[in-house]
Amino acid sequence: MNIYILTAVAIVIILNLFFSIIFSFTKSKISIKRWSPLILLFSFVLVISWFMTDFATQWVLIEACTLIGALLISMSQNEKATNVAWKFLFLNSFGMGIAFLGLVILSYGVHNVASMNIELIMEHIQEKQNPIIEVGIWLAVFGYSTKLGLFPNQYWVSDTYSESPSQISALFAALIPVSVSIVLRPLIRMDELLLIPHLSSKNALLVMGIATMVYSILTLYQVRDIRRITSLIAMFHNGAIGVFLWLNTSDEIFYLALTSLVVIKALLFASLGAVRLDLPSRIIDEIDPKVGLHPILKFIYLGSIFMAFAVPISPMFLSDMMAMRMAVKHSYYWYTIVPCLGITFFAITLYKILPIMNIESREFNLENNNIIRIRIGLVLFIFAVSILIAVYGFYMFSIGGLDNA
Repeated sequence: MNIYILTAVAIVIILNLFFSIIFSFTKSKISIKRWSPLILLFSFVLVISWFMTDFATQWVLIEACTLIGALLISMSQNEKATNVAWKFLFLNSFGMGIAFLGLVILSYGVHNVASMNIELIMEHIQEKQNPIIEVGIWLAVFGYSTKLGLFPNQYWVSDTYSESPSQISALFAALIPVSVSIVLRPLIRMDELLLIPHLSSKNALLVMGIATMVYSILTLYQVRDIRRITSLIAMFHNGAIGVFLWLNTSDEIFYLALTSLVVIKALLFASLGAVRLDLPSRIIDEIDPKVGLHPILKFIYLGSIFMAFAVPISPMFLSDMMAMRMAVKHSYYWYTIVPCLGITFFAITLYKILPIMNIESREFNLENNNIIRIRIGLVLFIFAVSILIAVYGFYMFSIGGLDNA
């Protein structure tokens, strides 16, 4: 796996979600054509940031998407979505401001003439051991962790994902964590180059990641809203990213994990959107089983949750196994806490969505019949893409790739 495969898969997923917005958007009566350029711009800017070799350019591109993202959240055109958009804009700008301050301090600590070129900073960081560099890395990591949605600045994640249109939530969940992970990776490597760090930002990221996973599990107990449940799944995986970044895996495993993330997050919210079109309420306990639900909608939503946690044909499962293999290889036996937390979260999620599985089967709601069929077709396409990625990953492993040494 490499960044080009990641980009190719991301473009396929972006186009899938874009077609869903164009042909099956039901959240409001707004003109989608007016918002289409903004949706494409948001996606294009984030993908372009993956190829930047300068911290400053990466920061500008990701921060630009904070403003664009706030506008996209408000596509629903209701008061709740507007409030969530402001919360998203405020908290993410707060984190990005801290991150930029950290990058400036880091650049100042490494060079006499300020530069934010990643390779140049990496080359000189060992010979410039000083507390200024340490402070700069710590601030940058903490700031970007807010954009990733890690504890203690995770409060925007659930609101944003649950109150945005499902296609927009899918774009956010699929692209933003990947962009932030690519920025954090060199920062983690720089932290490892410090000989005697007083406060390791790498270890801080690990703690924030585990805390986010635990917070997601505790919060899930109290949730009855199907959109909130799906949002917490995305938040849980964001926490797992923090732990995964701590491992500092090879590029092959790193890009496999990010590719898996793009596909699975999109699958979760795309399947959620299809189910919500056929249900009278988003509060699971308030749904009368006799109202009915088409069996294929039950299948795709339950299937997406299994793909996110427990199915061997899922690319997420493969990347988790590769990470576990590396952890055992380096005697990080404590890493078993990650799959244990994942099993716990998965079990609670199944318990929460069980009432949906007990709803009687019926045909599609006539009011949204055509739109639901379009959504199902697009969701099944994402299913197929995710399985192909898993098959490709297992094939690469079988021929000696993915660090099979």
